[in-house]
Amino acid sequence: MAMEATATRSYLIPGSDLSLDERRAIRGDTDKRLMDAALKVGIRADVRELIIRDTSPNVDLGLAAQDDWLIAGAGVVGVELQYINAVIAQDRVVGFYGAAAELAAIPSLSRLRFTVGAASATTWAQYALEQLYTRLEQFGYFGEPVLYTRTQTARIMVMPRIAFIVNSERLTLFARTIEPLGERISAPSI
Repeated sequence: MAMEATATRSYLIPGSDLSLDERRAIRGDTDKRLMDAALKVGIRADVRELIIRDTSPNVDLGLAAQDDWLIAGAGVVGVELQYINAVIAQDRVVGFYGAAAELAAIPSLSRLRFTVGAASATTWAQYALEQLYTRLEQFGYFGEPVLYTRTQTARIMVMPRIAFIVNSERLTLFARTIEPLGERISAPSI
């Protein structure tokens, strides 16, 4: 029997729509997909030689060292702004599975878009953040994770809905990274 193809699920699920177990399942699915991708691209041949950790926005994605997840560019209404432009290291796979926007009287961001390649020619996923604001939600989870494997250029864009100055806005991305054991985190001694 042939398996039916399924569409990519590029949508945002508000956090309050999910139970704690469902949130854990989304993170667990991201971890499983990271393991599968790491083995497929040959980072290591055995999962016991790999470790999954929370993604460091500074180390893994090249964001400014002064503050995690800070948007370093100025926002102009209706003009997409580059948030992250990082080449994923040769020995890593990064998976994004959700986002959190800071609650404000007037929310600053309208859209989040994940593209691959330096010119953002290919969009892998796009999320309307405004659906969070209308429900007074701060965070949401993606219908499925967005993965970047080694040497791919992860270019992540945001669309401002109001103008803002440099280093005044933050968008936290929920992300996990898989890499060889010992690169940043070593196995505990027994």
